[in-house]
Amino acid sequence: MKRGASKWTAVGWHHLYLEMPEDWGIGAVSGDASTGYLRLDDAEMPRIELRWEPARGQEPIDKVVERYLKNLTKKGRKKAPPIKVRRDLNLIKDNRLLENRAVEGFHWRIDGDEPIQAYGILWRCEVCSRIVFLQILGRAGESTMTLATRILNTLQDHPVGDTVVWAMYGMRFEIPATCALKSHSFLTGQIKLNFTDKSSEIELERLSLAEMHLNGRSFEEWFQDTYGHEIETLDPLSEERLRHPGVQASGTTVDPETVYKRLAWLPWRRPRRRPFDSCSWHCTDGNKLYTLRRMDEGAQPGVLLDIAQSVVCH
Repeated sequence: MKRGASKWTAVGWHHLYLEMPEDWGIGAVSGDASTGYLRLDDAEMPRIELRWEPARGQEPIDKVVERYLKNLTKKGRKKAPPIKVRRDLNLIKDNRLLENRAVEGFHWRIDGDEPIQAYGILWRCEVCSRIVFLQILGRAGESTMTLATRILNTLQDHPVGDTVVWAMYGMRFEIPATCALKSHSFLTGQIKLNFTDKSSEIELERLSLAEMHLNGRSFEEWFQDTYGHEIETLDPLSEERLRHPGVQASGTTVDPETVYKRLAWLPWRRPRRRPFDSCSWHCTDGNKLYTLRRMDEGAQPGVLLDIAQSVVCH
């Protein structure tokens, strides 16, 4: 694991944030903002495991660590060498991360034919009332502690201001902290994220291989062909606004929550249409297409542009 010259990238998920080597990516994800799991892999093996759950009252942090490590020990019992554990390690060097948090660092190691180790921390945050468990895995002989310390000291578990960072697969953006992830889809060549708050729904879609999708058309022609059936207004966006050629549109679209499969022919069961505003752009440097949409009864294009301008796309 040679990491000295590697570039680093951010991962932001359900108000959790950390930085890692650029060639690591999402291997598994489950849960929601309350309780969940995120695993990040390199080309050979899992490298980061991140878990979060609601804090259970004032359970002492050492008892929480004991519970997590006990589960780990149970998993390693079947015909595996014993797990050697060290606790109370000082792995958090940034004192700001210790504010309003009870923290314990640990290290475990399994010897044998394929020895493996991990450095990690478990903390309870008084601000967001979550237990966060983060560990970085490595093989014997790798400089796992140095790498783990760097990653652990980038960890954040709640936003500081009114917006929160979401980041994955080389894409990073900020949305209002009140928005919750409703659904996500990670497909080859396509990423789609849907967020909701009290009155609106926001969708961000990224398509790779932009030139293939354009197929000789201009970006505006592609946008018209793809979304023209629901657009009522369309205006160009200057590259000064989005750093890329783009368009801004508004119209009405079918609310997917009101699409009924049974008795859909009845007038009162017809899908409801909702107003939306959107902006879309072509990232020529990354060869990607981005479309950001916001469904809301009260149009607020300024909110959408703020999100669009926060997107780091390459």
